[in-house]
Amino acid sequence: MKKQYRVYDSFFMEVARPILEHEVYQQMREIRHHRGSVFDHCVDVASGAYRIGKKLGLDCRSIIRGGLLHDFYLYKYRRRERHSAWMEGLRHSRLHPRIALYNAEIFFELNDTERDVIAHHMFPVGLPRSPEAWVVSAMDKISAMAEYRGRAAAFTFAALALGGQPKKAPC
Repeated sequence: MKKQYRVYDSFFMEVARPILEHEVYQQMREIRHHRGSVFDHCVDVASGAYRIGKKLGLDCRSIIRGGLLHDFYLYKYRRRERHSAWMEGLRHSRLHPRIALYNAEIFFELNDTERDVIAHHMFPVGLPRSPEAWVVSAMDKISAMAEYRGRAAAFTFAALALGGQPKKAPC
């Protein structure tokens, strides 16, 4: 049975397919990320960054691969007890790019630009060195904001549907 993906152009799929269909990469479908899965988030980031990179004449192969692998950390982020959400978020922001890079290097052969994209996508925590890494980092932020916005809208709708007053969504 062939897996179904959203419609992407042939270049995107040619580059992305070996990663998307990798057995370990598929595990990211089960890890929650904002409103969806880490898998969905990474595909959204990679495809959005690819569209921007194509218009700017950048290395789109590295953008696609780095975008797909930027959150390849393979664990569910959880706040530890007795630690503030802010401190845990900062810890995760610093740690997960290193884990994602480590995992990516185990399963895939990477070039320097792809390593930069993965290791430095958490600007301002990491400072991207290549234009491709800047594009993926920006797209990661845009995607996360859209995911949070969807979550906030869903929370507000649920509160109104239940007859309550809308409250700030818990993020």
